[in-house]
Amino acid sequence: MTNANSLERTSWQISLIGGHRQRGAAAANTVVVTPIGGADVDLTGADLAPVTTLTKVSLAGGVKLRVPAETNVRIEGFHLFGGRRVEPGRPSPSDPVVRVRAYGIWGGVQVRRA
Repeated sequence: MTNANSLERTSWQISLIGGHRQRGAAAANTVVVTPIGGADVDLTGADLAPVTTLTKVSLAGGVKLRVPAETNVRIEGFHLFGGRRVEPGRPSPSDPVVRVRAYGIWGGVQVRRA
């Protein structure tokens, strides 16, 4: 079952060659599909929903994400070659959550805090 309201807040970004760059405002759900290219997303100026999800699917390309210091970050998915690096922070359980779902062959996930 799908909630119609959640569909209205999903932003689809598709690029055959090249990446995706986003600054500021963010939909509650963003899906980035790039066979070759990464995603560079800065959410430091965004009014975040309680849960924001960024899904990245590619063959080659990772995710560079910048979030406010008081944001919980959860990373899911897999990359055959690549790692995950999240700058430490001290968010509380009541702070917004950003879920990063990243899938690909080459790439990784890097999260920086503002």
